[in-house]
Amino acid sequence: MEPVTVATAVTAVVGMLGTLFTAGVRGRTARALARESARRDHVRHLRPGSRIIDLGDRGVTIEVGNRPAGQEIALDEPR
Repeated sequence: MEPVTVATAVTAVVGMLGTLFTAGVRGRTARALARESARRDHVRHLRPGSRIIDLGDRGVTIEVGNRPAGQEIALDEPR
């Protein structure tokens, strides 16, 4: 094979690998941003006294509070 043909083939393969890597990183970033946006929306509509445990990629555990609106928990109040 001629050196020009080999160089062209290697360049094409490296370019395709770079494109696939970039697409994977962009997809992973988009999923993370969408997940965080959905979590913010859920948290925004929770009742006072609710607790959230973020499990990362495995999800979120939410304990919905039963305090009436306007009755916030004090930091030094025993639970």
